[in-house]
Amino acid sequence: MRLSDLEQPFIVTSLAETTIEETVATIKQAEYDGARAFEVHLPLVSFPDREDVERLTTSTAAPMYATCRREHFYDLLGADVPVELTDDQRTEALVDAVEAGFDGADFELDTFDPTGGPEAFTEAAITAHAADPDAEPAQITDDADAVARQREVVDRVHDAGGDVMLSAHTYTHLTPEDALGIAERATDRGADFAKIVGVDRDMDEALETLRAHLRLNEADVVPYGLMAIGDPSRIVRPIAPMFGSAWVFAQPELTPGGFHSWPLVENAREVLRRVDWRTAYTPHESGTRRP
Repeated sequence: MRLSDLEQPFIVTSLAETTIEETVATIKQAEYDGARAFEVHLPLVSFPDREDVERLTTSTAAPMYATCRREHFYDLLGADVPVELTDDQRTEALVDAVEAGFDGADFELDTFDPTGGPEAFTEAAITAHAADPDAEPAQITDDADAVARQREVVDRVHDAGGDVMLSAHTYTHLTPEDALGIAERATDRGADFAKIVGVDRDMDEALETLRAHLRLNEADVVPYGLMAIGDPSRIVRPIAPMFGSAWVFAQPELTPGGFHSWPLVENAREVLRRVDWRTAYTPHESGTRRP
């Protein structure tokens, strides 16, 4: 099953375990709680071979996609990932993972032309970076050669039978226009989904992120997940599907030093189950209003 086969909105669990056994156990727990898709960080599970990929993918009927971030991203997870890979090596690992059995891959919109970001990858450093009025959104490039190479990777993942999520962790607050521009880039480059991550430092910025959802709903773009780093996201993340996000990231349990702004899977499930999440706009259909 591919991500694009799932009824939207759905719950995704991003797996941060470092062994296949622990990862399988978390998959089962999260699936029982209501997760419907899984993200696997290849470096955290030591770039699994085909046998281990099969152990992961056969542990659930839910789609499972691979990602391989640049090494500094894993500072946010508190993980020691000593492997330093070029963007060529990272994308090759992702294509290999899909060919080995994963249902898709996620890579960044600045792949092959890295654009930088905060000096350190901690929540405090990211918040300080976002407060800089001169800081440009990270993980976005319009370099023609890089974009062409991204499209080639998208085609290779599609040829291998997987979906593609193009992502941008921007480490800045995003206006509705910023978010729309990211989704349009992902759509133009052939992605099946767009992951858009900003920073919200207060509730006024969080409200602007909600307005960005409405702007995205009026646009002809692929299904998206719009979210933010920052304390206000504790409130916004669980309700994002009500405003048009195709999925919400959630975790089966809280861990020391983890992302405590992410909802628990069971909480996200209950929000979707007990609240009328249908947005005033039909998501991803050019702003068509519900009757």
